[in-house]
Formats: sequence, structure tokens, C-alpha cells
Amino acid sequence: MTLLTPEALQRLARRQQCPLCTGQKTMDAALCRRCRTKLPTHMRSNLEGIQRRDPSSVERALRQAALYIDVHFSSVRRFGGGKKR
Repeated sequence: MTLLTPEALQRLARRQQCPLCTGQKTMDAALCRRCRTKLPTHMRSNLEGIQRRDPSSVERALRQAALYIDVHFSSVRRFGGGKKR
């Protein structure tokens, strides 16, 4: 488990690409708009305006978002939904 430092948080906020996909990010967000819309509303707010947040809370929110997207979309694919790859 790695902890985000304030410098790493600044780099993440300025990064152009989303760490979960290849989408272009909006500034000061951890994920791109497309990935944030896939999340429930209570998870979205923790990934916006990350420069003002505590690094540990942003790291926890990123981990939860990655787990949610992976688990949710793998279960959708198991029941026949989603894109076939």
C-alpha cells in the first residue's frame, strides 16, 4: 500500500490522462468525467477538487472507485451485458 504525498497529489491533479482509462481529464480531478459518471454520486464528490483534500482521503477514494468499476462491470458482463471485447 503506497501513500500519496502532497507532491504526488499535485501531479495527479495536473495529469492529462485518467489513470483508469485513456480519457482526457478535467483539471483538479482524479479521474476523467466519463469514469466519474460511472460512479455513484457519493463516490464522485471525493474525486473532484483533489488539490484541497487530504492525500489519504483521495487515495482511499481512488482505490474504492477502481474496485467499484472493476467489480460492477465484471458482474454486468457475467450476466450478458456490456461490450464484448
